[in-house]
Formats: sequence, structure tokens, C-alpha cells
Amino acid sequence: MVGAVLFVATHWLLQLGAGLPPPDAVLAAVLLVGLPARALAELRLSVAALELDRIPAYASSIVALLLVGGASWLVGTRDGGAGVGLEPLATGALVTWTVGLTGAGFGVTLAFRTLTLRLGRSDPPLLHLLLPRTGAEKLVFAGLSVSAGVGEELAYRGFLILALAPVAGTVGAALLSTVVFGIIHAYQGTIGIARTGALGGVLAWGFLASGSLWPPILAHTLIDLLAGLVFAERLVVRPPEG
Repeated sequence: MVGAVLFVATHWLLQLGAGLPPPDAVLAAVLLVGLPARALAELRLSVAALELDRIPAYASSIVALLLVGGASWLVGTRDGGAGVGLEPLATGALVTWTVGLTGAGFGVTLAFRTLTLRLGRSDPPLLHLLLPRTGAEKLVFAGLSVSAGVGEELAYRGFLILALAPVAGTVGAALLSTVVFGIIHAYQGTIGIARTGALGGVLAWGFLASGSLWPPILAHTLIDLLAGLVFAERLVVRPPEG
């Protein structure tokens, strides 16, 4: 109920108060309120989620990410839309920005892993269980990584920052999108929210500094692929045994 009220209030505030066109206001309200509210509500279902098969969980997330990314592209690139930042870059610049953002993203991940260990904490059990194990799971997880890189960047960096910039300023829009991006990853726990938010901040900076969404899309995809398929056992902090 509270989420629905906040959604309606945000939508009307953006449309009537800030002057955003109706499609932009609706989609921005979904990204700012709807998806975070859904993510927080799903925390109550964590125990039930532990019993789900990973492949169906990955597949449903892929569909959701593609829908969100597709909606962001359609709304942002229509006549009168704010755009989504898919500006071309020279190959050298694209590679340099992608490698730099990927490295910075891993730096953020390692820093928060160190913080988790020093605090004597561990990552949530659900995060451990969602890691792919079989060949089939890893294949679908790779598709999930690509979908997250494309869908989340189109939504939370490309569309949301450009749509809100005239209202909140470029820095304000980037900060707001970063905070919300962390919240939609609530299943990763409190430290995970901060970690994901910090990673979102790095990608937002890369988007604004490079002038193109392509480096964040590629870096986000690479980070997810490497973190989930190559370094997962080294990055995830498990609770002590016994």
C-alpha cells in the first residue's frame, strides 16, 4: 500500500511538478519507486527463494531485465525523449574506458569484501545459493550477465540520469540513480546494497565522463561474468563453518 502511494506521488510530482512528459514520468516512477519497493518486498520471500531452481530464477530475471531495458530504450529514444546515451566511441576510447571501468568495479568489489571480513560479517545465504554450479546454469547465468549489463545500464544510467538531469541536475540525477540502484539489489544484504550502489556510482561516472553508455554496458557485463563465473568462490564471503 505504501509503495503504491509513493509510486503515484512520485509519478505526479515528476509529471506535474517537474514537467516530465507522461511516458518519462511513469517509467522514472517505476525505476525510482516500483522496482525498489518490489526488491524490498521480496526480502520476505528469501527463505522460499532458497528452494527455487537457479535456472528458472535466472530466466525470470533475464525477462524482467530485458523488459526494463527495452522500455527505457523505447521511452528514451522516442520523439521528444531524453535519450539513453548510446553514443558511438572510437575503438581505442571504448576499450580504454571499458577496461578502466571494469578494473574500478573490481576494486570496489574487493574493497567491500575486505570490509565484510573486517566486520566479521558474511554475504547472505541467498547470494551463495544463486551462484551457478553446473554447465547449464553457467550458460544461462552468462545470458543473465549480458541482460543485466544491457538492461540495468539502459534504465539506471542511460534513461534515468538523462531524464532527471533537467530536474535534479546531472550530479543529482546520477546520485539518485546510484542510491536506487543499490536498493534494487537488497537481496545482497546491507553491505551488498552499499557495494552495488558504489559500483553504480562508478558506472554513472564512466557514462558521464566518457559521454557514452557503451563502456558502462560492456564493463557491467564483464564484471558480472567474471564475478559469477570465474572469481565467485573467492569473492563471496561465506559464514564460518561449525
